[in-house]
Amino acid sequence: MKKTITLTSMLVAVSAAGGYGSNPSGSPEQNQQTELYLAYLNKSLAENYLYALIALTALVFVYHSSVRVNNHIRHLSSLNGNPGSQKYFSTLSPTMAWMKDHILLAPLWHHRRAAPIKFSSKINLGGLPTRFQAIFISFVIIYNVFACVWNVPWSDPELQVLPILRNRTGTLATVNLIPIIIMSTIKNPLINALDISYDSFNLMHRWIGRLSILQGLAHTLCWMIAKVKKGGWPAVTASFTHSSFIYTGLIATVGFVVLGLQAPKMFRALAYEFFLHFHIALVAMTFAGLWIHLEAFPQLKYLLAAIVIWGATRLWRWATMFYRSFASGGRSCKAIIEALPGDAMRIEFLLPRPWKAQSGQTLYFGVPSVGWSTMHPFSVAWSETYTHGGLSRNASTKTTFTNRADPEKHTLNLPSSRARDMDIEGPKHHSFSLIVKKYDGFTRKLYEKAARQPLGTPLTISAVVEGPYGHAKSLNSYGTVLLFASGVGITHQMSYVRDLVQGYADGTVATKRMTLVWVVPDTECLEWVRPWMHEILGMDKRREVLRVLLYITRATLRQEIKSPSETVRMSRGRPDVLKIMTDAAREQIGCIGVSVCAGGGLADEVRRASRFVVGSGVNLDLIEEGFGW
Repeated sequence: MKKTITLTSMLVAVSAAGGYGSNPSGSPEQNQQTELYLAYLNKSLAENYLYALIALTALVFVYHSSVRVNNHIRHLSSLNGNPGSQKYFSTLSPTMAWMKDHILLAPLWHHRRAAPIKFSSKINLGGLPTRFQAIFISFVIIYNVFACVWNVPWSDPELQVLPILRNRTGTLATVNLIPIIIMSTIKNPLINALDISYDSFNLMHRWIGRLSILQGLAHTLCWMIAKVKKGGWPAVTASFTHSSFIYTGLIATVGFVVLGLQAPKMFRALAYEFFLHFHIALVAMTFAGLWIHLEAFPQLKYLLAAIVIWGATRLWRWATMFYRSFASGGRSCKAIIEALPGDAMRIEFLLPRPWKAQSGQTLYFGVPSVGWSTMHPFSVAWSETYTHGGLSRNASTKTTFTNRADPEKHTLNLPSSRARDMDIEGPKHHSFSLIVKKYDGFTRKLYEKAARQPLGTPLTISAVVEGPYGHAKSLNSYGTVLLFASGVGITHQMSYVRDLVQGYADGTVATKRMTLVWVVPDTECLEWVRPWMHEILGMDKRREVLRVLLYITRATLRQEIKSPSETVRMSRGRPDVLKIMTDAAREQIGCIGVSVCAGGGLADEVRRASRFVVGSGVNLDLIEEGFGW
């Protein structure tokens, strides 16, 4: 009640003063009331912005909770073996089909989303958002612009308007730091709570970051223009020289601007490790300058909240890394690295303590002897518990005879199962495995180190790991599953294949048909997943549920491409994604789940075909995993 009376008295005073700026003709009391009102307005706009984001988060949580319940009901209803229960979930209403086709799945422009916009091999501007993402980004931009200009007395003299605009933009630039920090961290609990991928949060992190940079720049320019009009450029120079309040604000502004200039995709792609460390150093410098600049102002609490979140997530990540990488008794994480054809590595981590990663999750790892401060994210391709030996030992043992009982394994040049069968005694070990492609920087150094090993001898080296992270999307409720991958994108799909085949054999998943489509440049790349594919092809009831389509894009006409069976087929060229998906829709069982982890071209083809199928009324969900951050 008291707050309402105070606000009312402010409004009356402002009305009596005849304006919002410092009115020279008004009494000192009226001017003070006006300033109090403007300060209250800045505070309320900032707080209401945060409340709006919290309300939106709650709304998304409720929506995705209902989706989870629906998926769980769909999963449970499929376990009774009644075909009618799957059929009920196979179609969409016309309204939902239109929404998915034109809003949720549609790229912002035509059919291009994941394929990067390139001006040359070095200048890469990244991909485009979906229409739904673009709508959300537009909403955030519109609200921020509205909050910056609302109730500003534009008709007043310029020297009265500029301080109001300066304070407003400065407040909003500081408030925006809170969602920026939350969306930047892989430790973000909203990833799983809202069922939104880290890629989507990273997209919003960049866009809100750009808004905050522009607001901070506007804040500085408003101060500078007013200062020049009052005392000229010498007054500006004197303020920078003698006022810690001003020059720390300048430090923060410079930090903001440099952060914006070094953040585009083309700079991240050129030298990611340098970008990451420089980015963190700039954030620390900007926060330090901003802290001193805001010492006497109420906006300091927003900066404090951002710093606490940032510091807590960094400490949490370090604690996770030490917990995952080290254990009592001097045990630590070891990486067994095997250089493979096609400039790739198969890396198996022997863990000092057990932990579990779900299908589709990622882990970060680093090798101190190669890059002491570098941690890189990769999809977990395989995890297992075994005795005595490991994948790396078994991987070097190949079949040297024709396996007449299962020609698929022979054609794919898979290892003999005898190597694994021999490891039946000894202590239990827990491992995660990855496929890592050689690029520049850390991965190149690691590959060259592994390639120098004697033939058939993998490199064993100390490593640190943290995780699991990411958007673990269950496919257990889908009657029909299509998995698309190109190159090392197969790592995202391998654990899904194993889990769904095992679930089909156990009768615990809705999946009745599954197709894995893998596109690689040459047959050498099949070596990457050889030990894991061997295990999958030997699983119970695998032939009933799984079909594997391999496409070799650089196969010559003289190179023999032979399909071992109807369920494992190899072909030259690129897949006809639309035909694969329309065939699956024609024979669908239940809801269709489509997962893709591939380069931009294939990912966009899958999205385009998904929209075509959804537009015909088929119930389909598309899950796209980012091919790179």
